Amino acid sequence: MSKIFKTILDYPRTIIAITIFLSLLFLWNIPDLHFDPSMEAMIPKDNPTIVALDKIDDLFGGSDVVIIGVEGDSILWGNRLEYYEALHDSLENVGQLDQVISLYNAPDIISTSDGFLVEDILSIYPDTVTEVESLKKRIANNDLVYQNLVSADFRGMAFICQTISSMSYDENKLRSDLERIVDRFKNSSEKIYMSGLPVTRATMIEFMQTDMKTFMPFGVALMIVLLALSFRSWLGVFMPLSVVIISVIWTFGLMAMINYKMPFIGILAPVMLIAIANDYGIHIIAHYYEYSYSDRGKTKLEIVKKTIRHLGGPILLAGVTTIIGFLSLLGHVLPKVKEFGLFLSFGIAMAFIFSIVLISAALAVARQPRLLGQQGSLDRMNRFLQNWGTFFVKFRQPFILSVIVIMLFIGLGVQYIDVDANPDKYFRPESELRKNNDAIGRMFGGSSQMLVLVDGDVKDPETLRDIDQLADHLKKNDLVTHTFSIADQIKKMHRAFHEDSEEYNVIPDNRNLIAQYLFLYGMSGSEDDLERFMDDIDEPEHALLLARLKEIHTGKIVELTHDTEEYIRVNFGHELPMEVSGPVSLISSLAQMIVRGQIISLSASMLVIFVMMSFVFRSPVGGILSVIPLSSAIILVFGMMGYLGIELNIATAMLSSIMIGVGVDYTVHFLWHLRDHIRDGEDLDTAIHTTLRISGKGIIFNAMSVIIGFTVLTLSSFMPVYFFGFLIVMSISMCLFGALAILPALISWMNPKFLYK
Repeated sequence: MSKIFKTILDYPRTIIAITIFLSLLFLWNIPDLHFDPSMEAMIPKDNPTIVALDKIDDLFGGSDVVIIGVEGDSILWGNRLEYYEALHDSLENVGQLDQVISLYNAPDIISTSDGFLVEDILSIYPDTVTEVESLKKRIANNDLVYQNLVSADFRGMAFICQTISSMSYDENKLRSDLERIVDRFKNSSEKIYMSGLPVTRATMIEFMQTDMKTFMPFGVALMIVLLALSFRSWLGVFMPLSVVIISVIWTFGLMAMINYKMPFIGILAPVMLIAIANDYGIHIIAHYYEYSYSDRGKTKLEIVKKTIRHLGGPILLAGVTTIIGFLSLLGHVLPKVKEFGLFLSFGIAMAFIFSIVLISAALAVARQPRLLGQQGSLDRMNRFLQNWGTFFVKFRQPFILSVIVIMLFIGLGVQYIDVDANPDKYFRPESELRKNNDAIGRMFGGSSQMLVLVDGDVKDPETLRDIDQLADHLKKNDLVTHTFSIADQIKKMHRAFHEDSEEYNVIPDNRNLIAQYLFLYGMSGSEDDLERFMDDIDEPEHALLLARLKEIHTGKIVELTHDTEEYIRVNFGHELPMEVSGPVSLISSLAQMIVRGQIISLSASMLVIFVMMSFVFRSPVGGILSVIPLSSAIILVFGMMGYLGIELNIATAMLSSIMIGVGVDYTVHFLWHLRDHIRDGEDLDTAIHTTLRISGKGIIFNAMSVIIGFTVLTLSSFMPVYFFGFLIVMSISMCLFGALAILPALISWMNPKFLYK
């Protein structure tokens, strides 16, 4: 280390030039960075839901749907129906759609003297009240149309657009094509809404790009203000800020160079790096100022050497513990969270290296700020920290007892935490997307589907009865508004064949009769109508049961998924293979993985930090003291989440790892420097005051930079990111309070022996 540091001070300008050149190479690649906000990208490829979804794609095409709804008082009159026929035709020409289902191609099974006939339900455009009422009657008697393609009050009409694939299509282009078509039909007579997960994901990409453009300049501006107020010199502003900017460039440049597609949580990366990457630089500058102020007789290089000599150990330890906090995400069950942890760890490692190398080189070249020579420039801050330490040392016992009582009370809120992986909740309630989703849900029972893939002889009456039985079970759930399957169609054919007698609204007992019904349907209707529900009309081996959900509520979806899987296991487990999948099942899988990943990463990081700090201080007591402020902050933050109704989602799931990775720095610096002052001969209480006076400023400036940096997240268009920013600000404030209040009080009370070794 001495040789490396000597090289830095001997060739500072060369070090700076090489760093700038390499940073420009990374910067060149950043425009090629791409986003992938899909839920599928978050979940492992071998997850049963993903495997089943791939199988459904191969057999039936895409399971993602976009629903376009038209609402008005006279949509069933001939002139309005004729007007919107062009909308249906335009949608059918969109390349990324497999099929469009609407009133214009909806089939109606009509009973005839010879059996039944399939014809379009919209045979004529009604021009009179009688014709309109007749159309309403036909719609009301058609389960596939009523409350699915036409709302219950006959004021809404839906166009259900099914994508060519569930995963392999361009959401941005699809939304753009659909919006361009829909805009041509907007008028003052009717309202048009568009909803569905493809639209949600495309909107997320747009907002991610907007947030990235917003976070960077605002974050940098706030950091400049904070550093200027803290150090009151351009050197104090420029050095930590340059480390931040270069670390961000290297991290995102690496992502672009390896063609990494950034997930939804990726929008947090620049803010995290802005808030965290300057920590080491702030400590270096703060101590450089302190030593320049106290050791005025020494040269600039001597002060730089003293600063690095005193800070090398704690900064290295703080950097390693921060990296461990983010590497704990490798224990997460979600692949994208693991990858995100790796990239953030790389960024933090670069920040540590640049803080030591680049700032040392720059300090060797730059002149000392004039402020350093002004008597009393830091006295006010020193007096505050002295009084702070005196208070918590003097009243240590009642303070510690009060903290324990408060933690116990707030910690009880953990039991009220809810898990939410619903992408619709990523947007504010007043957003256009949320309003459109609410309108589609109100008129047509929602725009999301749960799918059940059935393997077996679809013409077998027992298979069809099992499908029908499962559909009846699903309808009992309040979340399910409609179910659709080939069993429904066979029952309608059987009833129509027997003059619409309700007695025959059942699955026939004869397999050959079912085969004849399918043949008759193919003669007068379109085979595409039935291939939505089975893979082949002649020899079907797979069927699809679709369940429409009125809302995407993560907790209810998890319960519905578990209930459906358990019902299948109990009733059909040994007879008929059935797999639950679909877009909403991905939400269920994601929610469960969020919880498991949170527990694993939190436990792993806390254990590693405890072991590492016990080794560094050669005492398990040192390890315990190191994690106490973090444990307190975690309990308080998650308790507050429960009381305030803030959900655990894909963003807030990383909260604990960031708290540990960042918050442990304050504990490391305090304990390390406290031990140094005790080794220099100071008694415990004096050493606590000296540590607060010298290192406390760096810790406070460090924490304030993190708090200010994460405040930028409250500008986000995404609710999870907004709450994440709020929670991080609260948690880092608690970590700071724990390091500078709880820890001094505990140490003064316990007087641990490891500090004297």
